[in-house]
Amino acid sequence: MKLLIDGDLFCYRCAASAENESAEIACERMEGLLDTCLSEALCDEFTFYLTGQTNFRYRVYPEYKANRANTPKPKYLQECRDYLIKKYSAVVSDNCEADDLMAINQTNDTIICSLDKDMLQVPGRHFAWAISGGTADKRWEKPATLQTVSEFDGLLSFYTQMVTGDPSDNIKGIAGIGKVGAKKLLATCTTEDDLFNAVLEAYAFPDIMRMNAMVLWIMRKEGETFDQTRLGKVLALEMIANATN
Repeated sequence: MKLLIDGDLFCYRCAASAENESAEIACERMEGLLDTCLSEALCDEFTFYLTGQTNFRYRVYPEYKANRANTPKPKYLQECRDYLIKKYSAVVSDNCEADDLMAINQTNDTIICSLDKDMLQVPGRHFAWAISGGTADKRWEKPATLQTVSEFDGLLSFYTQMVTGDPSDNIKGIAGIGKVGAKKLLATCTTEDDLFNAVLEAYAFPDIMRMNAMVLWIMRKEGETFDQTRLGKVLALEMIANATN
């Protein structure tokens, strides 16, 4: 079994944990985390994936992740990335994200290793390592999880995000509908068409729905974005948008 590892998160979290220490400590922590993930996910092979400099999502939505522009990055983030590339030949994305590369390479013999809830739209097995945080007097812990996502559950996760948006990536969903409202809206859906139509009815502007779909959808084949994967649905959105203009 092979682990497909979110190198972006590995680097960010380990670099952040060593902010007041050294780059060597940050890299040692990545090694420790790698051993833990391989052991707990019962995998004997792995590939790291990193997001490169180009990403088609910025062309679709120029404000994509704009809310992160002024957020300082961990001091040793680049050193951690360089370490994974040099030691483990980490694969760097071109015009997409590490998320897309993990999804493209997901098979019956792989497990996606990430903390990113966005990945749960991708069918197959998923592993998230244990994390903890908080202050000395108020700690929190989240245990490691290993789960299998079905095709429909993956679609439900995607269309739920279409409703709620993704604040961490500066993607706005439907105003006034949060997680509880999204769950209620999609509760009776049993097919993708049901999900699509329920979300379409809730959107005020179909062109915004299309844009959100383009940036939220994670590729399953190299270079195949939402408008190519779900061409019929995109055409429906275009027709509705043209009719209302």
